[in-house]
Amino acid sequence: MQDGSNENTIEMVGGDYPFFRHVTGARDGLNLRYKSVGPGQAFTAVLENLPFQVNEFSLANYTMMRERGVAWMNAIPVFLNRAFRHGSLYVRRDSDLTHPSELRGKTIGAKEYTQTAGVWWRGTMIDEYDLHWTALKWVAGPIQRFVPPAEAAVQTVEGDIERMVIDGKIDAFLAPSTEDEKKPENERQLRPLLPDTEIAERDYFARTGIFPLNHAVVIHQSCLAKHPAAPKALFEACCASKKQFYADGGNLNPWGDPPADDLIPFGLSEKNREIVETLWRYLLEQKLITRIPDMNALFVDGAPDFVDA
Repeated sequence: MQDGSNENTIEMVGGDYPFFRHVTGARDGLNLRYKSVGPGQAFTAVLENLPFQVNEFSLANYTMMRERGVAWMNAIPVFLNRAFRHGSLYVRRDSDLTHPSELRGKTIGAKEYTQTAGVWWRGTMIDEYDLHWTALKWVAGPIQRFVPPAEAAVQTVEGDIERMVIDGKIDAFLAPSTEDEKKPENERQLRPLLPDTEIAERDYFARTGIFPLNHAVVIHQSCLAKHPAAPKALFEACCASKKQFYADGGNLNPWGDPPADDLIPFGLSEKNREIVETLWRYLLEQKLITRIPDMNALFVDGAPDFVDA
């Protein structure tokens, strides 16, 4: 267990979020430290049950692990990663595909079938476009954190799945982002399926008010037992850091609009509960869990009273 310089030091590991630059500091007798790491690197210790105190983690994976009997961590309602998924399906630039209705019978590749981005995309396709995941053919990488449902008939393949789309071996690639996006615009070989994802996202948000959340923060039970006040202290530190980010002129609007309302509120507010429950409904519909969890059981004691002020 990472104790830091003294017994009251707690290290929270997560992505390099600009709104968490002020988390580090003293609060409620605890010495809080925020350690930023590369995308997904905070997940490793959680997935492999290695020593950690507090880490960013996939909310979908956390939910699946808890149903499968993992009891050595609890979630803190700090939802630090959000993204719309209308633009998460990529096809070749010369592809004739421009709408989800055209995907039936097509082959979709995903490095990891159960990643949160995939859960949101498949759920959104049902709700918004009447496209069920069983109407698609699926291929995925050889290493999967969780076994996909038999109904998906996922075929595991070796090699670079993104490259398979570029080479025309499969029809589309489901991912939060691509390597192809890092190239200059005129050299890119892939594009999002929808011709204008921003229009789709804005319409969806205007109708539903849902800005899909992907990750929460989890605390190891050993850390929680030693520091029962840690969840609220961390929650408040994250809220204060985000508030400072806004005060410094920061903007988290996904479309670059002038900042107005806080689009990434923390805590179990009514809206956040709705979004979490939507993700859980998608997990159930996709046969990745067998029942909708009890909200209070999956978050730390007292979480409903944590307020992002």
